[in-house]
Amino acid sequence: MMTTHENILIGSDTSASLAAIIKSLQDVNQYSFITATRVSDIVQIAKSIQPILIILSFRDNQHIIKSLLTYNKDFSIPILCLLQKNERHHLQMCDTIVVFTQMFEYGIQYNNLSTNVQGILKLVQKTKPSQAPKTFVQSAMQTKNLTRFTLELDQKKAVLDKIKERIKQLYDGVDAATKTKLMSIVNTIKMTRNDRKHWDDFKHYFENVNPSFLKELSTKFPCLTAKDLKYCCYLKMNMSNEDIRLILGINQESVRTHKYRLKKKMVLQKHQDLRNYLQTFAN
Repeated sequence: MMTTHENILIGSDTSASLAAIIKSLQDVNQYSFITATRVSDIVQIAKSIQPILIILSFRDNQHIIKSLLTYNKDFSIPILCLLQKNERHHLQMCDTIVVFTQMFEYGIQYNNLSTNVQGILKLVQKTKPSQAPKTFVQSAMQTKNLTRFTLELDQKKAVLDKIKERIKQLYDGVDAATKTKLMSIVNTIKMTRNDRKHWDDFKHYFENVNPSFLKELSTKFPCLTAKDLKYCCYLKMNMSNEDIRLILGINQESVRTHKYRLKKKMVLQKHQDLRNYLQTFAN
């Protein structure tokens, strides 16, 4: 039976990776997944069905990208490369196509893959076919930078949290003077983790991609605080509750509570979804 869904092509040289990717994309259910394990199959499928997105997880993603460009000089399908350790330093980007990158392990384990894929798909859908390719590339590059910045910030905060917990475990085995020094380090970590500059940098990237979102939102709801606007930005990016919890260093209940308070401030009905409502701004 034919499907009217658009297609996402997923390629990997191991069946385990393919299974993990598909499992991580279970909530991206409005698209059909087509899988391939050989370079020749990926090239032929990409030419014949023109998928909306290609996800690659090979030991040598660079080779696949070169093959796609070699066999199709007009290739313009966005690609998401799931990288293995140390691969990021070897992957060479091409100016003629849009290539997003994410570490495979991080995307699968922390459930960030689905969020990033949905963000890329939204960008593709919003870009009209009549627009010049350069417009899409510029817009996609901005979104890629924003996604990359968010992921890197999330990873840095996770590392800081692990260091902080490790230091706390050392308290009982040291003298009072050493405890004082360790406490000073923990406090420095807390200050660094909550540094306002992180938000300012994120806001800069976000407004490049969504230039009127915060202005429209603040105008309609002047009661929103800076923290409220931050939450709204994360929801606009289609971040899941888990993504928001990780990047802010809070628990799931705090995320749900804040979303509930936002709905009250915006006078939304119970049946109205806050995330969907925010997508209507600056579109």
